[in-house]
Amino acid sequence: MKYLKSFLVFEWITIIGATTVLYTRWDFPLSICIGIVVLGVILTLYFTKKYEPKNEKVNEM
Repeated sequence: MKYLKSFLVFEWITIIGATTVLYTRWDFPLSICIGIVVLGVILTLYFTKKYEPKNEKVNEM
């Protein structure tokens, strides 16, 4: 999980930068850019929950 967090920071910098360029230089609609960011949030939350280590206690007798 240690290396995944640093990758997610790089991913967010890329997503925010790409949507800013799409909106300012290529005249994409703001709703599409916001949709890309929201999709990034949903996918980030999904995959961090999926790959988080689970703390399950094993009952030993």
